[in-house]
Amino acid sequence: MIFRYVLSKSGGCLTYIFGCTQAGELFVVDPKYDVLNEIIKLSEDLGMKISYIIDTHTHADHISGVRKLQSLTNANIYYNEYSQIKFPSERIKDSEEIKSGNVKIKAVYTPGHTPDSMSLLIYDKRRDDSWTEPWSMLTGDTLFVGSVGRIDINKDNSEENLYYSLQKIKKFPDYVEIYPSHTSGSVCGLGISGKPSSTIGFEKRFNKLFKIDNKEEFIKQINQMNLEKPTEFERNIKINLEGMI
Repeated sequence: MIFRYVLSKSGGCLTYIFGCTQAGELFVVDPKYDVLNEIIKLSEDLGMKISYIIDTHTHADHISGVRKLQSLTNANIYYNEYSQIKFPSERIKDSEEIKSGNVKIKAVYTPGHTPDSMSLLIYDKRRDDSWTEPWSMLTGDTLFVGSVGRIDINKDNSEENLYYSLQKIKKFPDYVEIYPSHTSGSVCGLGISGKPSSTIGFEKRFNKLFKIDNKEEFIKQINQMNLEKPTEFERNIKINLEGMI
């Protein structure tokens, strides 16, 4: 199995590229528009085809490169079933799976940061013949290393939704690695670590918001985050819903 990521030069954005070398297919998750050349070059260097392009949610902090990447690769685009995007895509429901060779992903619906947020469990048949034990999770902007996603993008019940989404993530084994869509430098959360990955167990112990198990306390604490909302958020969301090419 191949697993790589590209860190954007601005905004702390992480794009993940992974897949089965035998199948010769790659998944690309959360491609930022300005790193598409790096993604294409990596695909060419690996000799693997980009077949699956996934956004974990409708991004507000940057322009998504899903449609441009599709135009260059003819890969399928995937969004959560509740996404409001206005261009054609495949829709993924909670617990739905996609398999490619020895690699499988499983969608976990985790709203809160946005109504269409989802996380992706990754399974590697080479490491577990039964394909029942995930080794990692791409958590999008739901759970960061050291923090959680902001909840002021779509306000309807977002605090409560994020609380229940984090509780859902906590139920997976402590050893499962997490790979969020941002590292430090992002405006999508407060106090995000510069370390790009962690484990569920470590975050349960040291992530102040993730470790809270009382809904009222969580809502109180996250509402004290007081992040300034960047003026470009609304513009970026509009562009991403329309699908920039």
